[in-house]
Amino acid sequence: MKTIRKRTALLILAALTAAGILYFARELNWAPARQNPPPAQTEAPKPPEPDTPEAPPEATPPETPEPPGQPESGALEKQPVMVSEHFARDEYRCDCAGYCDGFPAEPQPGLVSRIEALRQAVGAPVIITSGVRCEERNEEVGGVAWSFHKRGAAADLYSPGVPVGTLAALAKDCGLNVLPYYSSGYVHVEI
Repeated sequence: MKTIRKRTALLILAALTAAGILYFARELNWAPARQNPPPAQTEAPKPPEPDTPEAPPEATPPETPEPPGQPESGALEKQPVMVSEHFARDEYRCDCAGYCDGFPAEPQPGLVSRIEALRQAVGAPVIITSGVRCEERNEEVGGVAWSFHKRGAAADLYSPGVPVGTLAALAKDCGLNVLPYYSSGYVHVEI
């Protein structure tokens, strides 16, 4: 019996250590946060072009300037799509290993607005560790068949330095249904 307890305690400690390392690696930009891996470096380098005299450039029509206050062309692609003041849409993305396009369902507006209210109530960053999930990812993490994550109506989250009980109480005050995971250090919220 003692051996089982020791092994369980070691497994929990190892999981928490790994989660802490990943969190700090992401916070310190040692590791990218939820990004696709870089494309494989399989393309052969292009051979240099032969020395030939350049043809004179053809006349091109002048570019029309962007209206004042508008971002330059292509700048929108680099900006994250925000679903609320503090949260980008990608923070709700399914983190599966490529089973889906990341959004088998959209995060529901009611969930997004309540999590934003929670962020403002906490007064500190709130980190979403699991938002929308596809069927395969939900099964991988042991989610229930009727999981609200699959509908975009649930998220697992934490706030560094904020006790789980405090975060759970604030989430409840913001109109969220709450399931605190004290031993794992996060709160499951849903609408």
